[in-house]
Amino acid sequence: MKQSFNLSKFLKKAYYEDAKGLMQTQSRSWMNCSKQKMDSGMGAQEAWQSCLKEYQDLSGGEWKFKYATGVK
Repeated sequence: MKQSFNLSKFLKKAYYEDAKGLMQTQSRSWMNCSKQKMDSGMGAQEAWQSCLKEYQDLSGGEWKFKYATGVK
């Protein structure tokens, strides 16, 4: 059985230098954060608020790279 290619195993973090890339990274981080929180049993609103609080407590760069890959 042939296994499909999993990019996340080879690409740990995506770094972008322009504004469009920064927004893509930020959006991906928000989606990954909320997904991880909801997978742990939180509701959607509770997960979003938890991600927001965590984002405000950490500096933006540290938080963004913590959730950029989606790997737990």
